[in-house]
Amino acid sequence: MKFQNSFIIAFTITCFPTFALHANVGGVSGSNVFTIADGNYSEPTYKIVSAATLGNSVFSGSVDSSSDSDQNITFATGTDENNATTYPFFAAGAFKPDVQLPESNFTVSINGDGNITAVSAPTYRSNFDTSGVGFDNAPEIIVSPSDGGGDTASITASIDGNGKVSGFTVSSGGTGYTTAAELTVVGGPHFARIANEDSTYYGRCFLITNNSRTNLTLDMSNLAQGESTNVSTYFPAGTLVEVVPAATLGNIFGSYWAVSNWTSATSWRGTTGNTVDWVYVYDPSLGGYTKYLHIAGGGLYGWYSRDKGYGVKCNNTVIYPDEAFIVARRSSGTVTLESEISFDDSPTQIYLPESGKTFIANNPFGMDLLLTEIIPSTEIHDSTTSKFRAGASDSDLDMDTITILASGTWKKYWYKSGVNSGITTTMEAGGKAGSGGSSAITTSDLFIGSGSISAIQSCSDAAGSSVVTNYNDGNYTKLTISGTAPGTGFTITLNDIQGYMLSDDGANELNATTLESVDTNGTGSIVYSNISGNFEIVGSGSGFVVIEKQRDVNFKSDEGSPAWSIGNVGAGYSNSSSTATWYAVGGGGTGANGTITTNGSGQYSSFNLTAGGSGYTSAPQIIISGGGWRYSDDSPQDNLTVGSSDGLIIYRGATGGVKTFIEANNPTAE
Repeated sequence: MKFQNSFIIAFTITCFPTFALHANVGGVSGSNVFTIADGNYSEPTYKIVSAATLGNSVFSGSVDSSSDSDQNITFATGTDENNATTYPFFAAGAFKPDVQLPESNFTVSINGDGNITAVSAPTYRSNFDTSGVGFDNAPEIIVSPSDGGGDTASITASIDGNGKVSGFTVSSGGTGYTTAAELTVVGGPHFARIANEDSTYYGRCFLITNNSRTNLTLDMSNLAQGESTNVSTYFPAGTLVEVVPAATLGNIFGSYWAVSNWTSATSWRGTTGNTVDWVYVYDPSLGGYTKYLHIAGGGLYGWYSRDKGYGVKCNNTVIYPDEAFIVARRSSGTVTLESEISFDDSPTQIYLPESGKTFIANNPFGMDLLLTEIIPSTEIHDSTTSKFRAGASDSDLDMDTITILASGTWKKYWYKSGVNSGITTTMEAGGKAGSGGSSAITTSDLFIGSGSISAIQSCSDAAGSSVVTNYNDGNYTKLTISGTAPGTGFTITLNDIQGYMLSDDGANELNATTLESVDTNGTGSIVYSNISGNFEIVGSGSGFVVIEKQRDVNFKSDEGSPAWSIGNVGAGYSNSSSTATWYAVGGGGTGANGTITTNGSGQYSSFNLTAGGSGYTSAPQIIISGGGWRYSDDSPQDNLTVGSSDGLIIYRGATGGVKTFIEANNPTAE
């Protein structure tokens, strides 16, 4: 798609930190109101909008078995208190993506006692298409809880011979309702979302194409190049799955003006001609972004696309959680829109489309960050087809690019080949408050190192000079380490520290099962120490560091591999080129940056200071880049700030580039 040189705005509805719905899965739902300024045919105004799954899950359970030949996953049945069989899903065929849904503006009648007594007949604004897809069985109806704290009502639906929802029956009126309850017809496009946090595919969503009362049939076409098409790869037995409503054009913005979430519907131009307003959604079956318009008249209420043919309703056009779409205002007047959305903090994966394709997204983290943080350094390469392709110059046609929408302007960025474009392990560094004048950063405020731990002792002072013997009443622990000891103020990571379990006062070792003292030290239970994890160094010297943490074990140096580290020396960087760059972000300061010299193995050797900046009164985050991000004038752009609401277009220009997902590091997790 070609964008005019016009005023363009990006809007993100992605937030970090997954749904607070069921079983160890988190999330938040809500609505966002945003406006689009007036535009015209030659200079439209754009917004990039992204949506995760909408609404609460309608099912949560563990996979009992999967079938690769049928592309379905099956869940076990159960029994109720009357020994009758219970099924995971209320109705077979409910999750067909093209099933026609009634409007959601039902009239619910409540009597003076707070009981629901009746629900109006459902309506289909543009009439039910008898040649289209209907329900195979009456769908489940979810009723909102009593706003007065009483019992929730129970309502069932009925369908006619064509699968049209024809009416509702109040099975139980509930109690305590003071305002009309909300009803949800469970049907239409839904995703099966992998909810196991320890799964390699945690957070991935697969569109459901059909269902029985015990299984879900899945669409396995939305995969990266080379990924398995076997359902069992992603959903082995025991996998926790949530069934969640899919975002569609109809349920994001409303299918009909009468029930629309568009708060200025009359300002949205849904007619024909040059001034019609469009929504662009990626459609792989049509090979790119397809434009949709809303029609509210002539019996064609809802969303339509000329690319799919006149009269083909597209309300159920699915938008995957990792996709974004574009709203184009091509008519006069400002329009205000309201979108119902859910926030998701599942692991972020950035989609790289196949060669010649485009992917549109928001800043994936919902927070300001540097350009170098968008695409991890390990995912950039000069030739590998499954990584972001670097290029020789701005005019290179055999490379990938990122175009960023910021301050109303689209700007294209690329990564220069040969500039650390073969990194295999990312270099990471620790930082501490500035030690220079006006709290400027110096090279002594940066550190990368690691080593082993040979002893731990209790002490009563931060300097580590007053060692406490025979008990652990000191508030500090001194660790004897190999390698160059980092100074105070750095955060050190301690791993695999084990020893004999101590009593609270440290006078005796304990049996971990009975918590009783043993007769002789060196015979207590061997346990992992709580002196593992991340700690600020409060004292250090030659061969030791001190942390403010009470010792809880008599250290056993030959148990496991006790070690310490700050950062990572990385691998695959250019030999001694000093092209890797570092930036100090946060800590109250600004402006500190420099380069890094590497050794013959392509690993960290030393820091170089370009500018110390000022105001770093607390530890900043040290961002390290390969140093190759460029703009059209070949100027370095690694520290370009990408705003929390900025839009992105990733263009896959690399020859032979395959469709893939790359893992992006969430800064909020660091």
